Amino acid sequence: MEHWRFIDSGLADGFSNMAEDAALARCWQGKPVLRLYGWRPPAISLGFHQRLEDLDLERCSRDNIDVVYRPTGGRAVLHDDEVTYAVILGPGSRLYDDRVMPVYERISAGIMAALALLRIPLAFERAPARKGTGGKNALSSLCFASSIQHEIGHGGKKMIGSAQRRFGATVLQHGSILLGGAHLRLVDYIKPQDQGGGEGEWRGRARRFMQEKTVALNEISPQPLDYTAVAAALRQGFAERWGIAWSDSELTSEEKNLATELRGEFRDKTTARGQIG
Repeated sequence: MEHWRFIDSGLADGFSNMAEDAALARCWQGKPVLRLYGWRPPAISLGFHQRLEDLDLERCSRDNIDVVYRPTGGRAVLHDDEVTYAVILGPGSRLYDDRVMPVYERISAGIMAALALLRIPLAFERAPARKGTGGKNALSSLCFASSIQHEIGHGGKKMIGSAQRRFGATVLQHGSILLGGAHLRLVDYIKPQDQGGGEGEWRGRARRFMQEKTVALNEISPQPLDYTAVAAALRQGFAERWGIAWSDSELTSEEKNLATELRGEFRDKTTARGQIG
């Protein structure tokens, strides 16, 4: 039996969400963590080295969409109608490995066990990149516009996008589990790179392309699912798949203090790179 902390943080802004994930990783002291959370207001998160210039920042500000950099890599995601998970672990855990993919696959096995409880048919899938689809090149920086490769999906479509980073020997992996189609709104905030036929036509092509690449839980679930139902399934699924005993938890004083400091740094990083507002 492996003892883990379970933290359900509920809704928070994007800067707080990323700061808390990073604080948990930096302060990690031996007990693995599964943290779940959502986003209010909605936010666009970018991989650590992505460019803000790809986004229409004025429109983001006007629509109250936060823009935040993740402490991990990967591509742009619009977070709204989803459950976001973060796993923090290190040496000593059954899920740990020095390599990226074994850890990713073990965490994914826990997620798949959880969604199986909800009768969601998922699998690790790989689909070849498609050619000649309008909007593809312009969307190359977007997580849910990329072809599925060793990720959890259904019918060749991506449902969960994840990213992983090491803080010394500590692993932080976090990702989005799509409940509905809100992630498709990301195309409304991307600056078109090819306006053949006009901006509106480009956005229509881009949206259709993302729809072809992604699927949400409520598109294939036999019953309506919300944050609460998926969070409960994740708790049970991880426990059953990996023999985990949970301790309900919240951030410690040390973690909260660091998260407060890091929240300012995440906001400053976005502002320094050009966010308006």
